[in-house]
Amino acid sequence: MTTASAALLPVNATLAGVLAVLLAAAVAVTALARLAPDQGSARAREVLTAGLRAAVQLAVVSVAIGWVAHSPTGLPAFLLLMYAVAVRTAGRRVTSDGTWWWTAVPIAAGVVPAVVLLLSTGLVEVTGIAMIPVTGILIGGAMTATVLAGRQSLAVLRMRHGEVEAALALGLVERDARVEIARSAASEALVPGLDQTRTVGLVTLPGAFVGMLLGGADPLTAGAVQLFVLVALMAVQAVAVVVTLELIARARITAPSSHEKPPAPRRPRIPWSFVRRRQETTSSDRTRTAESGRMTRDHRSGRPGRAGTSAGRSGTSVQSSWESSVRSEEARHGGGHRNAGGPGRDVARGPRAGRTRPARRPGRTVQPS
Repeated sequence: MTTASAALLPVNATLAGVLAVLLAAAVAVTALARLAPDQGSARAREVLTAGLRAAVQLAVVSVAIGWVAHSPTGLPAFLLLMYAVAVRTAGRRVTSDGTWWWTAVPIAAGVVPAVVLLLSTGLVEVTGIAMIPVTGILIGGAMTATVLAGRQSLAVLRMRHGEVEAALALGLVERDARVEIARSAASEALVPGLDQTRTVGLVTLPGAFVGMLLGGADPLTAGAVQLFVLVALMAVQAVAVVVTLELIARARITAPSSHEKPPAPRRPRIPWSFVRRRQETTSSDRTRTAESGRMTRDHRSGRPGRAGTSAGRSGTSVQSSWESSVRSEEARHGGGHRNAGGPGRDVARGPRAGRTRPARRPGRTVQPS
């Protein structure tokens, strides 16, 4: 172990233990907070898998990079492998249909000119070990910009589909209409790179700068290399965003078609305590509803029910009121049950105590000629 590397981070059992604790903390926080679209543990498993996968991949790269950097065929093969993995990752993140492979175009459109410029000016040697990290940084930046621009553009076109149809009705071609709607959303993909460039040296020290210092370079040279990487990264990301927007506007990269049945969403897990409280609340509501129905029926029938003594007293008083009303009507009409004139209706008798039905007005009588 060299003095420079030992001064930064010693590679021993303590480092392995700290990494394990940090990974376990990340998994635990993600699982306990249910930071997942389905409020389950899927995202926590992804965090664990990503940490373990990164450890394995870095171990393999650390062993193989010495041979790759000095092999005439190993270096191009390794760079192509990096590019293929970036294309597959970006395509899977942008869309799930068969157009995912079009993400190879924006990544290559941004990275290839920058790498050619590096090689043609002699800033990076073709067989030098610096070719791997510089190209890897550029490929990673292009991949991130492609994913963000693709996802944002497809999402806004899906939400604002009516505006696209309106633009077509006004005479715009489909490509222009889609570009006008998705351009502002695609530009959001440049924000991470801009923030990184604005805060370099003030908030973070990027990897290229630290690597140059550990390699024995003076701080001025390390800063110049890092500045070149950041500016090249902004150019690569800008090209990737523009090409991605153009491919989406021309329907080369599309979202899954509407006739394809989307995967059924997983039902979110509900805590058992919430289910029990809900069941108890529903049971009590049903009990109160049934008791209210019994009280209503007892009230209408004029007899006491399960509602208690007060309900019974209420039914008795209503019954007495109804009987007194009937007697007063009979006394008013001479003991009869019909109004004078004949066409009236009987006095209401029934469960609705204390109420009488209004008698109809007598009709016109036709006098005989």
